[in-house]
Amino acid sequence: MARAFARVVFCALVGAPAVAFVLMHHVSGWDPMFVAPTQHFYIVSAATLLSGAIGTALALSVSSVRSTRTVYLALGFIAIALIFATHGLGTPGFIVPRGEYPYAVIISAGLSQTVGAVFIAMSVLPVTWPGSGFVQRRPTAILGLALVLLSGYLASMMWYPEWWDWVPRTRPWDTILATTTVTLLAFSGWRYYRSWTLTRLPGQLAMVAALGFLAEAQLSTYYGVLWHLSWWLYHGLLLAAFCTLIAGWAVEAVRARSLIVFSRAIELRDSLDALESTSDEAALERLEAAVEAKDSYTRHHMGRVAEYAGAIARELGLSPERIEVAVTAGRIHDVGKITVPDAVLLKPGRLSQDEFEAMKHHAARGEHIARNSKVLRHVAAVIRAHHERYEGNGYPDGLRGDAIPLEARIVAVADTFDALTSGRVYRPMAPWSEAVRELRRVAGTQLDPACVAAFLGWLERTGQVEGAQQAA
Repeated sequence: MARAFARVVFCALVGAPAVAFVLMHHVSGWDPMFVAPTQHFYIVSAATLLSGAIGTALALSVSSVRSTRTVYLALGFIAIALIFATHGLGTPGFIVPRGEYPYAVIISAGLSQTVGAVFIAMSVLPVTWPGSGFVQRRPTAILGLALVLLSGYLASMMWYPEWWDWVPRTRPWDTILATTTVTLLAFSGWRYYRSWTLTRLPGQLAMVAALGFLAEAQLSTYYGVLWHLSWWLYHGLLLAAFCTLIAGWAVEAVRARSLIVFSRAIELRDSLDALESTSDEAALERLEAAVEAKDSYTRHHMGRVAEYAGAIARELGLSPERIEVAVTAGRIHDVGKITVPDAVLLKPGRLSQDEFEAMKHHAARGEHIARNSKVLRHVAAVIRAHHERYEGNGYPDGLRGDAIPLEARIVAVADTFDALTSGRVYRPMAPWSEAVRELRRVAGTQLDPACVAAFLGWLERTGQVEGAQQAA
């Protein structure tokens, strides 16, 4: 109930400017005139700097242009900044004489948002859509061409604005641009909203709000009355959009010290949407890759855990349906780590208490992600419980013994063994014989002794570790 109320409040806050714009047009006296060129120049300059700062921060967060979604998102805000700059520089009384109103001011305001919306939409294109492959494979060429064209536009608008006199100045043309821009921004906002429902990251919700404000700004840009409050509204909406985004991302930057997580969440949403069955190897590979983008160890670890979990389930004589649950849960049991801050997940030393608490959330978040997929819903409870301990002091619910789903107890054994036998930055890998001794030591406390016995029996029977059952 509280969550539904919060969503209503969020929608009301984001939609309020559109309501205000309609009232300005239909209520006498609600659209007063304010001719203030100086204030216009500084407001536009502030919006330009904020948009440029967002784009630059995103660009700096990218380690490679192969991070195409983040590259295009950065380019979207850089495009808004560069094109909108001509709108501010063309303000009468600064570079151009007072009393004149160059064409740069007229077309650059709306065009900046249209071009920015195109690149932002490119950053959220589903991988299965036509054209997505072209966009994903050519980020360097598209980025280079876009920057050349944007720089050329900026220069031509400053020195040869008459070159752009061919651009129509008709109401139908305005409607086409406004509709296109709103559609692209709404599509992008919807994609970020669906990703937010998986991760609940504050920066993604801030992105949804910012794109909503940018979409509403189109009404004021094209249909506001020059120098009237309805025209000034879009300037305020741009500032609101960028400030909202910066505030949300500041929270995320402090929490995770990374902005790439937003694009990773889009990849995760795509992977879940594309998954049609647990036997769809290609789709599962994409899902694992979305997690691997955060921590390369995790993907290969999950694959090995799935193999071990299947072996244990078969040794226990479970039905094919329950074996499938154990294998699938093992394969994605760490999917919730996509929301764990990089500074915590990739820390080379021992975690602090607060960092460990942040890490523990991945089990419940993994359950939430699985429940958002009709194909994975049946393994959600297992993912949630894979860090419960047999004696009852695990997390997140403190379950014990048979209260822990059997498949979760199976995954716990497989997870523990692979963690012991895999090297990490903070711990060298242990020999298999040593890992076997550790499993036997924690059987009955941390791990289900029956699952441990089944796993050790499989290791010995398949000749992977001789005398596994008798290892001291």
